[in-house]
Amino acid sequence: MKKMLLHSLVVCLLLGGCTVTGRLQRRGLGARANYAPKEQKQEPKKESAPQYVEYKHRDSLKPIYFLPTTTLENGERVMSFELDEVVVVAKSRTVAERMGKVCIDFVIELPRQLQGNCRSVAVTPMLHKTDSLVPLQQISIRGGLFCRVQDRNYWQFDQYVRVFKPDAAAEQRAFERFVKHPYPEGVRLDSIVEGREKISYYYTQEVPTKGEGKTMHVTLAGAVVGLDGSRYDMPPLDTLEYNISSMLTFTDTTRRYLIKVIEKYAVVKDRNYLAFEVGKSDIIDTLETNAVQLARIESLMDGLINQREFYVDSIVLTASASPEGALALNERLARERALSLKRRLGERFGRQVDTLIAVRSAGENWTELGRLIAASDSLPHREAILALLGAEKNPDRREAALRGRYPQEYKHIRERLYPLLRSVDFKYDLRRVGMVKDTIHTTVPDTLYARGVKLLDERRYGEALTILAPYHDRNTAIALLSLGHDDRAYEVLSALPESAEACYLKAIACSRLGHREEGRKWFERACELKETFEYRGRLDPEISNLLTDD
Repeated sequence: MKKMLLHSLVVCLLLGGCTVTGRLQRRGLGARANYAPKEQKQEPKKESAPQYVEYKHRDSLKPIYFLPTTTLENGERVMSFELDEVVVVAKSRTVAERMGKVCIDFVIELPRQLQGNCRSVAVTPMLHKTDSLVPLQQISIRGGLFCRVQDRNYWQFDQYVRVFKPDAAAEQRAFERFVKHPYPEGVRLDSIVEGREKISYYYTQEVPTKGEGKTMHVTLAGAVVGLDGSRYDMPPLDTLEYNISSMLTFTDTTRRYLIKVIEKYAVVKDRNYLAFEVGKSDIIDTLETNAVQLARIESLMDGLINQREFYVDSIVLTASASPEGALALNERLARERALSLKRRLGERFGRQVDTLIAVRSAGENWTELGRLIAASDSLPHREAILALLGAEKNPDRREAALRGRYPQEYKHIRERLYPLLRSVDFKYDLRRVGMVKDTIHTTVPDTLYARGVKLLDERRYGEALTILAPYHDRNTAIALLSLGHDDRAYEVLSALPESAEACYLKAIACSRLGHREEGRKWFERACELKETFEYRGRLDPEISNLLTDD
C-alpha cells in the first residue's frame, strides 16, 4: 500500500511540473465578470435539460448538484463570474425579502483545469455586509490521491497517539508533524473526485437583512493546494450584486402630527424629606441625607425661576410632622421648620423668592400614615390598626392607643414609616409667558411614529411593529409583511383608501397566501393607478409568480 501511494505521488509530481500547482501559477489568469446579454433576458434560449453530476464521497454518499441552463422570461437578470475558469452564475440579481431575510443563490463551476489527483480545491463565498466581511461555508473538492494521503496521515497520527499516549502539547506537535493537510471542517460540500470532470454546485444561503442597505454583494475566495505543499491562490473576483426587493420602497414617509393642548397655567409639585433634631427646627446640612435633599430643592427652584417659558406666580411650602408627641407641639414644630427652610431659600435666591414663598403647616399627617400602613406587608395586625386610626378621633389618644395595643407593630411604624411623614412639599404655580387664552390647541410632530418609521427603514421590523401596530396604516402593513404576517397585513391594507401602493402590497400578500388570481387583479389595478409599477413588478420575484402560468 505504501509503495502504491508513493508511486502515485511521484507520478503526480512529475506530470505537474516543479510543483503540483505550478501550471496554474504560471498561467496566472485574471478574474472577469460578465453580465448576461440583453437579448438573453428577453428571449430565453432553448437549451437541453440540466445534467446531474454525481461524486463519490468518502462517507459513501453521492450528492447530486444542478446547473440552471435557462433564463426566465419574467425580467430576472442573470450574470456570470469566471475566476481562473471558476465560474459563478447567479440565478437572479433581485431577491425578495421575507421574514427579515433574503435567499441569495448562485452556481459555482469548477473546470477540469483546476482539478487534479494530487490537488485540493477550496472555494469560499464572501458576503460583504455593511460593516463586515462574512465568510460563508466553504466547498471543497479533493483529488483521489490527495484524499488517500490524508487518510494515511491521519492513520499514522492515530497509531502514534495509541502507542505513545502523549500529553496535549505533545499530541498537538505530533498532529502537525503527521498531518500536513487536515480534513476540511464546517464546509458546505466536501467531495472526492477521481479524475477530472467539470463540476457545478448550486449554492444558496439565507441572509438576515437587519441593518443592511438595498444591495448585498458576494465575492469568491479560492485556493488550490498540492500534496507537495505548493499553493495557488485564485485571483480576486469582481462582485456579484443582489438587489433586495423589500417593502421599504413603499414606506410612507409623510410626517404625522398630534394635536397638543397647551395650557396657560401649570403646576409643579415636589416632595422632600429633611431630618431635624428632636424638638428642634434648625436645618443642619450634615444630618442624615439633608445635604442631598437641600441640593435637590435648590436645583429645582433655580431651574423654575430662571427658565423663560413660564412666570412663577407663587410657591407654597407645606411642612408636616410625625404624630409622636403632643399635637400642639407637632403643629408648632412643623410651622417653625417650614419657616426655617424659607429663610434659607430667601438667603440663597434673594428677596424675590422670599416674597413668592407662602408657608403652610399640615401638622400631623395621619392621612399619609394610613396610606403607608395599608401598603405595608410587615404588619400582622394591619387591618386592626387601620380600624383603630379610623375610630379614634383625638390624635393624641389615637397615637397612645396605637403604641399601647400594638407595641411590636408600633416599633416598626415609628422606625420605618414616621420618617416619611416629616416631609416638606413645594407647589409651584406657573403661568405661561405671553399667553392670553387659558388653552391653545396646536399640532406637534408625532415623534413616536417617526421612531417606528426609522426602525422600519433600519429593517428592525419587530421593534417597528410594536410602535406602528396601533396606527393601522401602510407602514403597519409593511412591517407585518416583512415579518411574514401576511393575513394581518392584507386586513390592514383592505381597510385603507385605494392607492397604487396599497394595491401592489395586496398583490404581494395574495402571492404569498396562494391567491394568485386575486393577486393578479390587484397588481393590474396598481399598474392602472401607477404605470411604473408594471416595470417594477416584472423585476419583483413575488409579483412574477403571479404573472407566470402554472
